[in-house]
Amino acid sequence: MTTEFGEVLQIVGMHVVFDRKDKKATVSQLHYAEKLKEYGVEKGVVTPALGDFFTESESDVLLKDQKKFMSLNSYLMFGAKRTYPEMLPETVTLSTKYNKATERDYLKAVRVAQYVYGTRDYHGLVLKPTSLQVIATSDAADGINANGRGQTGGTVGFESDRGCWFSFISKMQPFVTQSSGECELVAVNTVGNMADWARQLMEELGFAQEPLVIFQDSECSLKMLKKGTGSFKRAKHIKIRWFWLKELIDSGVVIMKYLPTRDMVADILTKPLTGARFKYLRMKLLGWSKVEGT
Repeated sequence: MTTEFGEVLQIVGMHVVFDRKDKKATVSQLHYAEKLKEYGVEKGVVTPALGDFFTESESDVLLKDQKKFMSLNSYLMFGAKRTYPEMLPETVTLSTKYNKATERDYLKAVRVAQYVYGTRDYHGLVLKPTSLQVIATSDAADGINANGRGQTGGTVGFESDRGCWFSFISKMQPFVTQSSGECELVAVNTVGNMADWARQLMEELGFAQEPLVIFQDSECSLKMLKKGTGSFKRAKHIKIRWFWLKELIDSGVVIMKYLPTRDMVADILTKPLTGARFKYLRMKLLGWSKVEGT
């Protein structure tokens, strides 16, 4: 089907508009927010969570209706895995609370739903590559989870002037790290796996790839990757298994580059952000040309 905005394609609940003149595709879920009314959501908020999202208390009361919580968060996860990646940290974390959610957890899920409802009129994921060269970003939040584990965030996509990300990572790290540098190193290994797979896939499809660039905002982990060891001060405990990426760096397959924290788009996938910081990184994450919702 063709409209005044371009060619339109419907894919499993997603609405894709191809603008061949501007060489971009916009992916949205037009009717996604409507179902949220079934959960009593009829007002919007500007961010998926507040800064105290990871806060828990022993006095929190167990929620009686666990199925309602699981149903709501599973529906939110459906959107987060497609066109709402900015709410992955919240939905992924809440998914670990199934059958043991508290009343506070349910209120957190409701806020995420209110965010979806509040952005329903303009939300969409824009894909506008300048080339088909795969790039990636990696970031981590050390010890942010209630159990002391860090959170990995990352994006994989194509080179673009505004942002063209097609894969998003937000997950709790498998163990408690002993330093922020180690936390960042664990994150870049996770992101590196996904990014290298995407690079190999593109080559198998016939699209020649330059060295894969992975951006990171931790100079400490960049130094560790360059050395290929944790032998220097405060890093002796780090196991050699976290340095597999150095082989790809030495062979020229991967290039690690520093990106200032201000522009690190993966930061939005490591923890709940609010205010102008959230809106700026959401713009970069979704490939928008301007900050919406201001």
